[in-house]
Amino acid sequence: MPVSSKTPVTIVTGFLGSGKTTLVNNILQNSSHGLQIAVIENEFGQVSIDEELVSENLQEKEDIITMDNGCVCCSVRGDLIRALLTLKDRKDKKFDSIIIETTGLADPAPVAFTFFTNPEIADHYELDSILCLVDAKHIQLHLEEHKPDGAVNEAVQQVAFADRILLNKTDLVSEECLLETTSILRSINAVAEVIPTQNSKIDLKKVLGVSSFSIEKTLQHDPSFLDENKSQKHDLSGVSSVGIECEGEFDFNSVNEFMMDLLQTNHENLYRSKGVLCFKGQGNKKFVFQGVHEQINFGPSEIEWTPEERRVNRIVFIGRNLNREELEDGFKKCLT
Repeated sequence: MPVSSKTPVTIVTGFLGSGKTTLVNNILQNSSHGLQIAVIENEFGQVSIDEELVSENLQEKEDIITMDNGCVCCSVRGDLIRALLTLKDRKDKKFDSIIIETTGLADPAPVAFTFFTNPEIADHYELDSILCLVDAKHIQLHLEEHKPDGAVNEAVQQVAFADRILLNKTDLVSEECLLETTSILRSINAVAEVIPTQNSKIDLKKVLGVSSFSIEKTLQHDPSFLDENKSQKHDLSGVSSVGIECEGEFDFNSVNEFMMDLLQTNHENLYRSKGVLCFKGQGNKKFVFQGVHEQINFGPSEIEWTPEERRVNRIVFIGRNLNREELEDGFKKCLT
């Protein structure tokens, strides 16, 4: 197929808590682009949070496909191919654009590789761009993280393979820190445009339909990119996802106290926390809970619990050496 007939695909990557889901929601909420967009969500863990947050802004629930039983760069690449083929074969709707939001622990290279090695995918889809969201406050911590011999550093790979880097949360750091971080990013990837952002807000003309992915530049960075026999170790030893689902209402003060204690003792190992919660005395309000290391924010969502909807709380913790039993027991004790 000619490139003009192919559906453009945007890969949104970036380490845990960098603002990927917020960017996707910003795109979906902005109707000025006039595009029919489908979203493929990949979450690390079996309790899906991002699907619920993103689906609020999609015109139809069927326009989102979730893969939550592994990382799209390795264990569920076959699921990615099936998802793309499913969208291609839908008779009721022709999509103008596809957004793939990877898990924060994914290496984007194998995801991009799919669009050049699978004939049916290559015939119908064009990789438009790889956007990397970077958390200005915490990215240096993850770029410098020691990995076992032969294992890739996911944060480094995400920056290296991007053709647009969104340096997000710039309001949380000093100008000096911002300049230092920008210099580090450019030392890893000298050709990608670095765009400062807050709350993942950006002119959509800079992220959709930009045709900025270049196979030539990618091969300059990684000459073995198209080598089907290439093998890279994706080491997630010690990193786990603890998903908790429980029905009922939480006590606000108990949850606050539990999280304060948790962060005081384990904030460096707690990469990401997120959830959709129900609090006693708050009527039908759904509360969205977001955390990156020691930074926690939560507030009411625009979408409320419906009268017939079960009040099922969903919480996910992602980090290193997490104690599942302690987290489940501690959170469930906060129920009224």
